[in-house]
Amino acid sequence: MFEIKARDGLARIGILKTGHGSINTPALLPVINPHFMIIKPKEMLSMGAEAIITNAYIIYKDENLREKALKKGLHSLLSFNKPIMTDSGSFQMYVYGKRDIDADEIVSFQNAIRSDIGTILDVFSSDASYEEAKEQVKKTIERARNAMKFKGKMLLATTVQGGTYEDLRSKAAKELAKLNADVYPIGGVVPLMESQRFFELAKGIVASKKNLLPSKPVHLLGAGHP
Repeated sequence: MFEIKARDGLARIGILKTGHGSINTPALLPVINPHFMIIKPKEMLSMGAEAIITNAYIIYKDENLREKALKKGLHSLLSFNKPIMTDSGSFQMYVYGKRDIDADEIVSFQNAIRSDIGTILDVFSSDASYEEAKEQVKKTIERARNAMKFKGKMLLATTVQGGTYEDLRSKAAKELAKLNADVYPIGGVVPLMESQRFFELAKGIVASKKNLLPSKPVHLLGAGHP
């Protein structure tokens, strides 16, 4: 699904093939909130976007959006005929401090609405203590293993967590690489960007990437945050 055209160290130029077309990487995926589409997804095409990302959790929690997505599909819901990646809602659950959906259920839902790239419900790690982050990594890896059973033909993104601890990032990446998933996001980085802790961010990226499969694309979740 991922063809590498050129590389320089850890940097790569490639093509990720999905059910709704190919994405030339590196790529920026504009985030679409299905409730407030100030700029319509199809307008993104004229701006050069080859793919977008939206939140499956938001769609799932809205009965009207959920029924439309299940009946007509995600691409019809958003009026976008190019690749769509969906997030699972792990960041929302981190922000609001609640978990009100099953990890396997949200992956099955993303498959049911025909997302091109679905994401596991990882456990968001940011400024957790070492022991807390260690447990969060363990749960994320367990959920990723289970998610492989529910992805169907959808490409699956298994998120690397581990907070600010390089050894935990490395461990998470090594274990997730064994699953041979399709895309490997690096998660838990928005709080680091908000507080301009770019050195810690860079260390976390390197610790993750050097332990992932070189033949797979990596996605920095939230990298477009101001």
